Amino acid sequence: MTTEQERAAIIQHVKELLGDETAQVEELSFLISSLHPADQVDLWRRLPSSKRETFLALLSAEGMARFLQHLPDEDREELLERIPRETLALVLDHMESDEAADILRSLPPADASRVLANMRTALQVAPLLHHAEGTAGSLMTRGYLALHPDMTVREAIAFMRLYRPFADEPYYLYVLDGANRLRGVVNLRQLIIAEPDTPITELMTTDLVTVRPGQDQEEVARLIRRYRLRALPVVDEDGTLLGIVTADDVIDVITDEDTEDMFRMAGVGVEERALSPLKESLRRRIPHLMVNLVTAFISGLTVRAFEGTVAQAATLAVFMPIVAGHGGNTGTQVATIVVRSLALGEVGPKAMPRLVAKEIGFGLIHGTLAGALTAALALIIAQNLWLATVVFGAMIGNVLVAGITGVMIPLLLRTLRLDPALASSIWLTTFTDVMGFLLLLGTGTFLAHKLS
Repeated sequence: MTTEQERAAIIQHVKELLGDETAQVEELSFLISSLHPADQVDLWRRLPSSKRETFLALLSAEGMARFLQHLPDEDREELLERIPRETLALVLDHMESDEAADILRSLPPADASRVLANMRTALQVAPLLHHAEGTAGSLMTRGYLALHPDMTVREAIAFMRLYRPFADEPYYLYVLDGANRLRGVVNLRQLIIAEPDTPITELMTTDLVTVRPGQDQEEVARLIRRYRLRALPVVDEDGTLLGIVTADDVIDVITDEDTEDMFRMAGVGVEERALSPLKESLRRRIPHLMVNLVTAFISGLTVRAFEGTVAQAATLAVFMPIVAGHGGNTGTQVATIVVRSLALGEVGPKAMPRLVAKEIGFGLIHGTLAGALTAALALIIAQNLWLATVVFGAMIGNVLVAGITGVMIPLLLRTLRLDPALASSIWLTTFTDVMGFLLLLGTGTFLAHKLS
């Protein structure tokens, strides 16, 4: 096992050798293959374009497969365009079937068909291509260990020693009948420690957690996380085992889904990255920012309706951004918590009354504290008790509105089968801005003669 310093030294040495035209190919190839694929990716991204092709040429088909599996999506898409299709077929033969299917989905249909036709593992990969992206079927792999219910422990071990079946997740052994229907699961530890003549049916667990191939990947991730599974069987309507979704695939799903929710909450394109091309950033971000600008017009028009009040009691203008901004921050906190809880399956639309009641309690306590501090500032600035009272009431009211809105928007979107992450800060803060201005300036209008 190499240390971090040793890995860094190897990376630096390979980088130097790639720049040396007299370097031995065998030495370079050995050093590159000694690196973990994640470290290979790190090295490749540091290299100038002229040296990247040399680096890739030193990888074997199996090495290229591992390299592609660790390469970020945007880099992988660019690299796949340059790999000859016959070469890509050889590379995908060394990948897990679900990973190979993902890459084939990213290719133009004609290229995907050509690559698949040249793959030795086409029979394992092709069925996965029939499932929509983002479903359990698209994530599953057909690399699992299967046993027959009539076997004993001795026969099961002898079977595995004889055929040495490949498995992406060898800890679980799936017990299938003659029609490939899933009857139970045995874990490898049980098999090893059991008496040789013990029937498999006595060891297997029959209370199984399974999913259908069309199940959304978020639900798959939630089940694996909830039940602490290493793999989740995918079965059809008849209970036939189609494949398994492994925990390592779910890690990628959780990362992708969390990133997607975060980007949507912020109004950023899901596929955008820090180094995305300018054209891509313009296309994804400007429409959302234009919506933000239009919603800001609503806030501005709300203030304009109270122009006379602001002119008569100009000090109110000092507290407009305080009341509106604090309400927006409060609502964004609540919405973020609710969206995350929805993603984890901790709450659903039926929990709305309980969540609203909680946020009303929180809003009254927090609003009173924030309102008292803001009212104290009003007293210091204006020496006017009526102004302090208006600010105090507006703060409490807007914090309450923000909390209730932060709960209701995500839950209503989930009820409408829309992404709860669309409850972004833009929409929420627009609402709290308008309500904050209405509460502050509306109350100020009735008491304008007391505020001047």
